[in-house]
Amino acid sequence: MGRVGVVVASVACAAAGSARADDGYFTRLAGAVRAQLDEAATSHGAKLVPPVAVVPRWLPQKLGSLDLGAPIVAVAAADLDGDGKAEVYLVTSREVIAVSIAGKAIRELGRVAFTGEPAVPASRDVVGTAVVDGNALIAAASAWTKDLRVEWRGKTLTARHGAPGFRVCGDRMQLAPGRNHFREGSAAVFGARCRDDLTDAAGYPLHIRGELSATGTLEVTVARCAPDGSACRPAGVFALKDVGFAFEIADVDRDGTPDAVVSSASAPGDADAVRVVPLPESVDAAPHGKDRAGNPAGKPLFKKPFNGGVAGLAVADGDGDGVLEVIAVVRLPGATRVDLWRLD
Repeated sequence: MGRVGVVVASVACAAAGSARADDGYFTRLAGAVRAQLDEAATSHGAKLVPPVAVVPRWLPQKLGSLDLGAPIVAVAAADLDGDGKAEVYLVTSREVIAVSIAGKAIRELGRVAFTGEPAVPASRDVVGTAVVDGNALIAAASAWTKDLRVEWRGKTLTARHGAPGFRVCGDRMQLAPGRNHFREGSAAVFGARCRDDLTDAAGYPLHIRGELSATGTLEVTVARCAPDGSACRPAGVFALKDVGFAFEIADVDRDGTPDAVVSSASAPGDADAVRVVPLPESVDAAPHGKDRAGNPAGKPLFKKPFNGGVAGLAVADGDGDGVLEVIAVVRLPGATRVDLWRLD
């Protein structure tokens, strides 16, 4: 019995030693696998693609005039028909009108009308929004209860009812009762623009939100994100004063610094102007994730005065050459006829 016990003990010790050896082997193997997986994930992760800067010509050109038949309330531009050239969409209190800006003159492509229940009570002034959602335009006017989803079916512009309220930066907002702005009190805003398709000079994705307060101040918040678009951290908060209803956020010259494209806070009937103002260089120069603040009230990249009021602004590639263009829609007070200008 003693010998059997010794043998059993020896076998047990040998097995324990073998297990410890196996544990070390498997530990080393697991570490090697993890290292290879990490290396593979890094090599196949999102890569930074810095923008390629261009030099805008800044040669303003009037493309033509168009009688809309009703007051214009919003403007947007996008290539929704898939021909490689962005169209301009003019939203009035009655319809949405699609216009081609390719070439030296404008060409109307189609119109679709708002229908359904009129909004009650009506806002003090007619207010509208136009937001691009994939291959569709979500248009809303304060004269109507529901918005309109505008899409192309082949070569025909079509529309169908959407949801109540106004689509603003992914949210549904309602006008303050009887007023021409969203929200009440000190939080009141005339509108907002959001961009998540721009990058800084190094190629890091940017998430940008611009809100125009009822006092005419455009506040822009910028967040810089990881290469895959996650883990966004504040990169700056900037304010630009004396901004009119028409404004847009873009990177016109593709230098990695977002630009505020804004009209002036002029009274109806007064002369107006379009300014292209870059946000401070601190947005681009700040270390990733570090908060910065400043004021983009420096010298504009470009300024164009107009005798009429600027009713809408859009930034898009209207001729398919890969270069963005600033489009301004100008009208005289009370007129339903508008002039379309290409500024670069």
